[in-house]
Amino acid sequence: MSWGEVSGRLAAARNYWLGTTMPSGAPHAVPVWGVVTAQTLFLYSERTTVKARNLAADARCVIHLESGDEVLIVHGVAEDLGDPFQVPSVVAALASKYTRPEDRQYLPGADPAFDVVYAIRPRSALAWRLDDYASSQRRWSL
Repeated sequence: MSWGEVSGRLAAARNYWLGTTMPSGAPHAVPVWGVVTAQTLFLYSERTTVKARNLAADARCVIHLESGDEVLIVHGVAEDLGDPFQVPSVVAALASKYTRPEDRQYLPGADPAFDVVYAIRPRSALAWRLDDYASSQRRWSL
């Protein structure tokens, strides 16, 4: 599996599950929105959230798509890119992806409370299809 295949599947998704590590070592999972541009997954948040505090302490993370039948799991490191105004192309790409009228209020271009954008730097990925598990397992790594 190539990174192009992985990023293509990520790009097609509306929702992602982000897994981070609490200071106690316990896992923390939360659904997030994001966008893929230039084969990089970008996520955003407020720095006061549990996920953002976790990433500030330990940037390692896991991204999982919603489906348990068409599985894609990406392990990587979140790079803090700063405020959304520092990456206007990402803000524009998010606005182009999440176009429902009710989506707008949850986008960084509309809500100044969103004050951090992350670039997920992948280290490895694992994918499979439930209906053909034995022959569909694929791996990617740096």
